Amino acid sequence: MSSDPFAFLSPAAAQDVALRTPMERNHRAAGAELEDRDGWRIASYPANGGASAWLADVSHVGKIDVRGSSAKIDTLTGGSELGRASHVDGVWTLRLSPTHAVVLCPFGRVAELRERIGSGDAGLTVVDMTCGWAALMIGGEHVREVFMRSSALDVRPHRFPPGACVAGSVMRCASIVLNDEGRFWVLCGWEFGEYMWESLLDAGVTLGIAPVSSAVALGTEVAA
Repeated sequence: MSSDPFAFLSPAAAQDVALRTPMERNHRAAGAELEDRDGWRIASYPANGGASAWLADVSHVGKIDVRGSSAKIDTLTGGSELGRASHVDGVWTLRLSPTHAVVLCPFGRVAELRERIGSGDAGLTVVDMTCGWAALMIGGEHVREVFMRSSALDVRPHRFPPGACVAGSVMRCASIVLNDEGRFWVLCGWEFGEYMWESLLDAGVTLGIAPVSSAVALGTEVAA
């Protein structure tokens, strides 16, 4: 794997450390319970399946940034078109540009995938961005309405279908957006996570938006 001077900062290498998302203060203020799970402190909200729009903090999901030649990114993404993402075995691979891809995966797989992607290939730069990018997910009946109050990106169904991804501005922050079967991932700088959380909740307040647990958003728990 190509040399990464920031490898020692990779949260996947942390031991006996409780990792926290940048929105922990917001979760505490909202009355959420904090549970230790897979090395992270995760917010647990009462299940809210009736919300017309919801927001979840999924910052604990693994995020790997991959840069390289167009040919190498072609290989990594299976030749995906620009602005398209594939989902295989719980791992998303986003093709954002000819030379830039992002991998989203369970946190426990970050070290394995980072090594696999970059092993023996000096032409790729593979960086663990799990604690470099905050991650939020918006869902519910009014997901597009909430998003369109937050960004000028065109997320109409015929322009941004399931599996589409794009880099652009959300709440004036550089972001990466993914349509996960009608649920929208929003990745932004870790330092903007709290701001993004508050701003998206404000954008959806008249649409009945409510915070939910990450397990509900990711489909590993069924909302009541």
